[in-house]
Amino acid sequence: MNFDGSTLAEATGGTLVRDAGAGPIWTDTRTLPEGAWFLAIRGDRFDGHAYVQAALDRGAAGAIVERVDPEWGAGVVRVSSSVGALQDLGRFARRRFVGPVVGLTGSSGKTTTRAFTALALSPLGQVHQTVGNLNNHLGVPMTLVAAPMDAAAMVVEMGTSSPGEIQLLAELTEPDIRVIVNIGPAHLEELGGLSGVAMEKGSLYRSAQPGDTVVVNDDDPFTRSMEIPDGVRRITVGTGPECDIRVLNMRPSAASLKTRVLFGTPEGLTGVVLPVFGPHFGIDAALALGVAWAAGADLREATAALGRYEPVGMRMRVENLPGGVRVFNDAYNANPASMSASLDAFAEISGRKVAVLGDMLELGPDEDRYHSEIVGHADALGLDLIVLIGERMGRAASAAERTETWPHIERTEAGARLSAWLQHGDQMLVKGSRGAHTEEVPKTIRRLREGE
Repeated sequence: MNFDGSTLAEATGGTLVRDAGAGPIWTDTRTLPEGAWFLAIRGDRFDGHAYVQAALDRGAAGAIVERVDPEWGAGVVRVSSSVGALQDLGRFARRRFVGPVVGLTGSSGKTTTRAFTALALSPLGQVHQTVGNLNNHLGVPMTLVAAPMDAAAMVVEMGTSSPGEIQLLAELTEPDIRVIVNIGPAHLEELGGLSGVAMEKGSLYRSAQPGDTVVVNDDDPFTRSMEIPDGVRRITVGTGPECDIRVLNMRPSAASLKTRVLFGTPEGLTGVVLPVFGPHFGIDAALALGVAWAAGADLREATAALGRYEPVGMRMRVENLPGGVRVFNDAYNANPASMSASLDAFAEISGRKVAVLGDMLELGPDEDRYHSEIVGHADALGLDLIVLIGERMGRAASAAERTETWPHIERTEAGARLSAWLQHGDQMLVKGSRGAHTEEVPKTIRRLREGE
């Protein structure tokens, strides 16, 4: 959405110091297009006011600021809080968007499900969706203000690490259709155990209004038992016989690295070959079909669109290293549920296999137990080597009783040793929390092998 100075002042309750033409909202001077309004976000460790002049020099129409410099010769809107102004602009843009808005969260798989959902809604027309990891109190309103007003639908991903965040994001987004992918052990440190995670994520359902729709993962005991407000439509998805969108059959192929899924829907049977490998993708795709049904899309067209999926970022992305080694890069993030699912899928691949597993963060006082369970699970899968990155994984090394295990702490050393160990035809899974930076291991191997 484009804003002029008067509209900015109206939306934020700010003061119009100097008007200027309409343009999009931007917060990064490095990519700011000419004619945009620069919003000077002020946080604990940064202050966008230091970059206002740089934004104006790049051709910004004006700036939205908490303090005004009389030297700024462009449009200016003064606000009491830059973060509050961004959120107000998000609300303003959302309420002018006429297509269905989907709000989506979950402990794992939410980005994949978001991408599936955008594809499933594509028969309706252009779909605007969250880009990258812009799913917090700043990223969600940026997604809202960036939405083209003529888009057919919008899919907004919501993340959380502390109580109350999902409630805020739901209030900003006002989703017509709401999805909680699953509830699992993630951000336990701040949210206080699985019940706390369920309480936090569940606010997306609890805040639903009459006329809204919730799409429920019926295979997840937490989401299945969540209370839904009166007047809210409930669509169930899962493997059970009573589900509205039912996963009837999933056939992952280790040879093609694809997954064939057959769905039972209110419009009949429909199937697709997903260009990703793993049974856990079936439920994610089914949730997307549940959203498509709620939005009125043709389910056969929606299912066919799922076949165009491409892995988002480092989420089970297949890469090739010099020397004929294949990498399953799933290093974007990890918790016990997602790591277990990745390991199970990886174990089906033929050839010599090594799993590089990094620390899982924010698991609270039971973190050692969770890490030991994952290492023990990997040990039981018949892998050829387990490489453990980080202190938490290192402490869990004794849980591997049969598989050769390297309890490394330093990533570069692990990469160097693996470069010598790996042979043509070997397979490598790389998985860990974002802070573990396990993606550095294959990067080290590539550098060493390309330098040989």
